[in-house]
Amino acid sequence: MNCRGFGCLKPTTSIHQEIQPMRPKVILDLNPWVYQHCVTPGNWERLEKVCEPVGRDRRDPYTDEEFCQAAREAHGLMKWGDRTPVLTPRLLEQLPALRIVGLWGDRFSKEIDFESARQRRITITDVSNIASSQPVAEWVLALVLACLRNAGEVFSRMIEGTEQWAVTLNAEFVNGELTGRKVGLVGCGHVGQRLIELLGPFHVQLRVCDPFLPEETVARLGIQRADLPHVIRHAEILVIQVPHTPSTKGMIGERELNLLRRGSILISCCRGPVIDHQALLRKLQKREIIAGLDVFDPEPLPKDSPLRKLPNVFLSPHIAWYAPDAFPRYFDMMVDEFERFFSGQPIHYELTPRMHTLRNNPA
Repeated sequence: MNCRGFGCLKPTTSIHQEIQPMRPKVILDLNPWVYQHCVTPGNWERLEKVCEPVGRDRRDPYTDEEFCQAAREAHGLMKWGDRTPVLTPRLLEQLPALRIVGLWGDRFSKEIDFESARQRRITITDVSNIASSQPVAEWVLALVLACLRNAGEVFSRMIEGTEQWAVTLNAEFVNGELTGRKVGLVGCGHVGQRLIELLGPFHVQLRVCDPFLPEETVARLGIQRADLPHVIRHAEILVIQVPHTPSTKGMIGERELNLLRRGSILISCCRGPVIDHQALLRKLQKREIIAGLDVFDPEPLPKDSPLRKLPNVFLSPHIAWYAPDAFPRYFDMMVDEFERFFSGQPIHYELTPRMHTLRNNPA
């Protein structure tokens, strides 16, 4: 019999027993926040149909020996916690059945030896950024609209009682409506692509910088791609949406900021270290641009940061991803991946060698 996946394996039964497919064992290392906010009765029931989950009630960290004993016959591991040890080459050798590892929140895959896992044909899937892409893209759009009306200064003046009615105090900046504006997007991953969909009704003039974007995606999205200096010079509104990796740390520095047209808008909801924040502070203190910032370097933003007092900044405390109704999506998508894998279908969000290299190696 030709059978793909694990669903066709059946235990020995008597003639009177209902024949049930064997479920692959999956070890869970999920922190309490995940169980509180992401796991629902519905997606837990789906998980139990896909596999035999083990370890939900575990509270203490495993020693290496305990983990090897618990996971010796496990086919999978879901990890968004700190109870299981780092999967070193030595540990992986003792887990002969392991075939798939699902990661959340481990952007650089430090919790598993990637090359050893690859040699052992263990699939790694990472759904973190995909699950949060929609709320982040929506907050990017919200910051764009807020900055066009200089909402940071307008709100402060309303609180102080010093507002001017029907005046946004940003006549020297890009202001007013978004429709038809020149937008530059740096980084076109899952968040960037969702943002492009949201920008559709505004008919913006879009230029995108992302050297790693496949040509088929460029064609599907119908975008114009250009290098970083061109995109910055083009933009009345510049959105930075790249991951923080060794190659993107400080990629928007003083030189890049000086390419921005005077009066433009800068939006960042990715990671603070991508922008040189001292250079950005100097730019903002000169009142040359307006910025909408959800991320900082360092975080949390120090209480005495000069950014807090600048009128041409709209600040939020790293909340772009925070949409509680969407939290179950994190777990839903991981269950989807395990369901695909165990039924012999291709998974959608595999952490590939190319992605691993981009995340971990400097340019």
